[in-house]
Amino acid sequence: MNNSELYERLGVDKNASQDEIKKAYRKLSKKYHPDINHEAGAEEKYKEVQEAYETLGDEQKRAMYDQYGATDGQPGGQGGFGGFGGFGGNAQYGDFSDLGDIFSQMFGGGFQDPNRPRKGQDLQYRMNLTFEEAVFGKEATISYTRSTDDGKQESKELKVTVPAGVENGQQMRLSGQGEAGFNGGPYGDLFVVFRVSPSKDGFERDGSTVYSRMPIDFTTAALGGEISVKTVHGDVKLKVPAGTATETNFRLRGKGAPHMRSGNNGDHIVTLYVDVPKKLNKEQKKALEAFREAMTGEHKKGFFS
Repeated sequence: MNNSELYERLGVDKNASQDEIKKAYRKLSKKYHPDINHEAGAEEKYKEVQEAYETLGDEQKRAMYDQYGATDGQPGGQGGFGGFGGFGGNAQYGDFSDLGDIFSQMFGGGFQDPNRPRKGQDLQYRMNLTFEEAVFGKEATISYTRSTDDGKQESKELKVTVPAGVENGQQMRLSGQGEAGFNGGPYGDLFVVFRVSPSKDGFERDGSTVYSRMPIDFTTAALGGEISVKTVHGDVKLKVPAGTATETNFRLRGKGAPHMRSGNNGDHIVTLYVDVPKKLNKEQKKALEAFREAMTGEHKKGFFS
């Protein structure tokens, strides 16, 4: 692997910022997620995107990758013997801690006991959420079927706490809630995959930031004023400065979705655009004609007719 392949997988330049890498990863992971994209090759693309972000999303790993084309500090990575920690050009005598695993891989697992305890298979459950449920989280009870130690099927119910701030395509692991293990091995895990519906209020999300668009009239844009902006936390008053141009963004701090880790709310970005009326009555036309004349010193009869 050369030191540009992972960048190519995400479709970003080698000089891309961490924010640009994160945005590219989110876009591609949603595009190729197996629960969303059922086309041939989508799952493989999804795994490649995950692998690329695992390295490039970590500044230390990224620096190693940029220098060596790998993240283990050895040129060539796992593709050559340098990736086996002791067989490269800088081999250290006595470093044989992983020889058992190496021989096991080389000879197809021939040293593994077929009667050893093995973990059961993992299961997947898809949970549909509204836009607001994903933002604020919820308590839910899910039902599914799994195998038991005696080989039978059982219907199981679990209470699940959906964390506030989850996004479409993210998943939560519930340990030991999957299929029964083999030869006395532990149960597998249950992965709850979240599918978030589009907002009915026109909101969009990128991480913890919520976006919306809102029209304002020409008078408010020109003279300024106070308007009410709808957010996921309720209506918020916003002061519009005089002379606000169309497509101007305003940031409402703390009115976005919660951060998954910190729990702090992100921001809400509202884009104001000037709504030009298509029909005017006589008084409105007269007022606008007077306004234009005051601005330009010219009078053009019938401009708004």
